[in-house]
Amino acid sequence: MEPLNDYPVPALHRFKRLPDGFIDAPVERLGAILPGPALIRIEGEPGPPLFVSILLHGNETTGFDAMQRLLAGYDAPHRLLPRPMLLFVGNVAAAVQGLRKLDGQADYNRIWHDERYPEHRLAREVLAEVAKAAPLAAIDLHNNTGKNPHYGCVNRLDDATLSLARRFSRTIVWFTEPHEVISIALSRICPSVTLECGVSGNAAGTSHVENYLLHCLELSAEALLTPPPNYLNDLFHTTARIIVPEGRRVEFGACLDSADICLRDDLETLNFERVPEGAELGRYRDDVSPLVVIDNEERDVTDRYLSFSDQRILTKLPVVPSMFTRDVRVIMQDCLGYIMEPYEVKRDSRD
Repeated sequence: MEPLNDYPVPALHRFKRLPDGFIDAPVERLGAILPGPALIRIEGEPGPPLFVSILLHGNETTGFDAMQRLLAGYDAPHRLLPRPMLLFVGNVAAAVQGLRKLDGQADYNRIWHDERYPEHRLAREVLAEVAKAAPLAAIDLHNNTGKNPHYGCVNRLDDATLSLARRFSRTIVWFTEPHEVISIALSRICPSVTLECGVSGNAAGTSHVENYLLHCLELSAEALLTPPPNYLNDLFHTTARIIVPEGRRVEFGACLDSADICLRDDLETLNFERVPEGAELGRYRDDVSPLVVIDNEERDVTDRYLSFSDQRILTKLPVVPSMFTRDVRVIMQDCLGYIMEPYEVKRDSRD
């Protein structure tokens, strides 16, 4: 398959040890250390490795910052980690420019299923290496562009997976869409979580991730994968995502007349809140529905969740949103946010 733009098909660069300069390089100079997507083996005490992925989205840097601090604290690679690590550094080219992805690139967290993009070959190579390494667990580190709590995402509801997520946050989100993400692919190999670590550049987020990774490296395998008490509290299930049709102009707050959709200025504050029926999310100026809601079966369920009346966008039933963002570029590249519902695990239905 040809690249979407003029970018060459990305090659996976394999490193048997931590490259010199990795710990000290600012993210905007990472390209001088890594020529592209890289899989790095970092030596540790005998045992199965921990797999960690960072910078699948180039502007989500908390995982990178925390990893640098973690490795510096261990004086890697000069000293062994408590267990080996397999580190995947994703979209280096976008990270250097501070972007989620470059125009024309595939989203590096949407290439782990199907065969739509040239980047799928890269994904297959990474997964083959991970399967061969048989890791203890896999952790994918991300940031939100909007105001959200730190939370863990899971794709399976077994004890080991929920334990990984609960050790990061009381709040856990179970999702099955988008199905092309790395955590779903990894969940077929080992317990796997995605961690949403707040906004990039926040010092508290970096410290939280560093401490969590220390915890994962230093706990015994049995302890790490055994869930703590009350680990099923605050579990949510993602049921749908809200997208903006292509070509629409989105603004927030006091909008110009040219805006097709004018969303409330405080939209991000609704994340993980119980939003009641009839809440106004924004206004629109066209006669065409301004937002579309797609469920996990890729069905248009807009009429279930939203109503459009007198140019007002209203919730049609109580919802719990997540990942609402004011970043218009991210909204158009991905989505406005997700709709969730509280979820209770039935013991006889678990994976």
